[in-house]
Amino acid sequence: MSEGEIPRRRHRSRRNALAVAVAIGLLAGVAGGFAAHGLWPDDAPAEGRPRPSSTASPEAGPAAGAIRSAMLAQRRVGVSVYARESGDEDFFTGQARLDLVDATTARAATHVLYDMGEGHGWYPPEIVLIGERAAITPAEEMTDPELGRDGAYRTEPDAYAAARDDVAVRNALETRWLAQPAHLVALLDHAPDLRTRRSGTTRTLTGGAPLSALADDPSIGRFYAPYETARPDGTVRFTLTVTARNLPKSLRTAVPRSGSATDDFSVTYRDWSRGAAITALPGPTPSPQWTARD
Repeated sequence: MSEGEIPRRRHRSRRNALAVAVAIGLLAGVAGGFAAHGLWPDDAPAEGRPRPSSTASPEAGPAAGAIRSAMLAQRRVGVSVYARESGDEDFFTGQARLDLVDATTARAATHVLYDMGEGHGWYPPEIVLIGERAAITPAEEMTDPELGRDGAYRTEPDAYAAARDDVAVRNALETRWLAQPAHLVALLDHAPDLRTRRSGTTRTLTGGAPLSALADDPSIGRFYAPYETARPDGTVRFTLTVTARNLPKSLRTAVPRSGSATDDFSVTYRDWSRGAAITALPGPTPSPQWTARD
C-alpha cells in the first residue's frame, strides 16, 4: 500500500493554524512510559501526575452528577461516533466500546474509519486505549510484512505522542474524549444557559460551554486546547438527550473552528452493560477486544 493510500493527513491547509497547538496539547504533561511489551498497570498515569482514585467523585452539578452516576452504574457502553463533516480532511466515523472505570477514567476499544470513498472494503485497525497507552491490531489490509511497523500488532506506551503521526490513534483518542462521562460533566457544568426539554420518557439538555473552561478541564482539555488556541472566546454548543434513567442516548456538539465555522461531532450510545472488561495482555500477541466485522 502506498503512502497515499494510508491516510496520514499530516500537513493540511485548514488545520495549519492548529497544528502546533495539537502537538503541545497532546504532549503536555506526558513523560516516561512503560516497556511496549510489558504488562500495563491499569490506567497508570504519566510521571508526575496523580493516579485517579477508583473511588474518587469530583464535584458535579445535579444534572451532570445524576447522568454520570447512571453511566458508571452500567460500567460498559457501546458508542458510534461521527466526527466533522463528510469530506472534511479530518473527518472520521467509527465505533467504540468503553469500560467506565470511574468518574475520570475510561478505557476504550475502538474502530475508527476514514472517508475512503464509496465501495472501499477497508476494515480499520482496532485500537485499545488504557490510560495513556495504546495497543494497535492492524487493519486487515495492512498485514503485509513489507509494511513493517504499520503491518504488525504493536503497543505505544505514549498514545498522545503517537497521535502526532498516527491518525488512527488520534481518532481513537478523540472518540474516547467525546464519549466518556467526564466530557458530558464538563459540558453540563460549564454551561451557564443550560436548558431542559422533556418529551415522553426522554430529556434533551441544550447549552453552551466556553472553550476556555473546557480546555482547562483535566479530563478532556487535550481535545479542546487546539480549538481554544484558535478561538479563545469560543463557545461549544451541545445537545444531549438522555433516557428516564439518565442514560445518554445521543450527544451532538458544535465546536468553533475559525470565524463562524464549526467542527460538528455526534455520539450515539447503545448496548449499556454489555461486553467484557477491556484489558491488555503483555507480549507481541494481539489481545483483540473487538473483531473487524463487529
